[in-house]
Amino acid sequence: MKMIMATILFVSCTNLQAQLSAIGGNLGQAVPVQQSNANTVYIEQVGSYNTTIINQDGLGHYASVVTGKTSAVDNTYVNITQQGTGAKAVAIENPSGYNNSITTFQDGAGNHTASIQNLNGAGNGFNISQTGAGTHSFTAVGGSGTVNNGLNVTATQSGGTGADKTFNLYLNGSTNATVQVEQTNPNSAGQAGMAINCGSSCGTQPWSYISR
Repeated sequence: MKMIMATILFVSCTNLQAQLSAIGGNLGQAVPVQQSNANTVYIEQVGSYNTTIINQDGLGHYASVVTGKTSAVDNTYVNITQQGTGAKAVAIENPSGYNNSITTFQDGAGNHTASIQNLNGAGNGFNISQTGAGTHSFTAVGGSGTVNNGLNVTATQSGGTGADKTFNLYLNGSTNATVQVEQTNPNSAGQAGMAINCGSSCGTQPWSYISR
């Protein structure tokens, strides 16, 4: 897997939304997660300082993780790897908590989907990597009325012919967020959508979007 060095761009939220709309974004349109019928894992986590590692290989995968099912959780680490052939999907919910880190890696033939819902908290980080011959989609959505401070999102979508790529990021009350997205070798132009509601001020927002 090649290393990616992204140049950080400092732009206002209004300009960013306009830029990504020009790329081809359809703001407000979420990407649904389609469940595979093969390898399926459901985890509803309770308590802080937990580590969860999921490795799926073979034909078709679906993994669902809820961090903090009944109350806020902090300092939790989740790592999901999906490889092999067939459709692969990850669905993650982070309804409340601080300093949680979630990494997903999807590889091989077949379509890849990653969805992060109900984002809420501070200092949370997400690293999404999708590669292979299928289409790739990534969506992150903040919970209604929530405040996400210091969110860090890194997404890499790569692959050969036929690997169309889309990402959508919808944040509510976000301040001091860092977002880096890179799409490479698209069969057609990459599609990006981003909507941010920061209230009176977005704070310092480093964003980077690269399409090759």
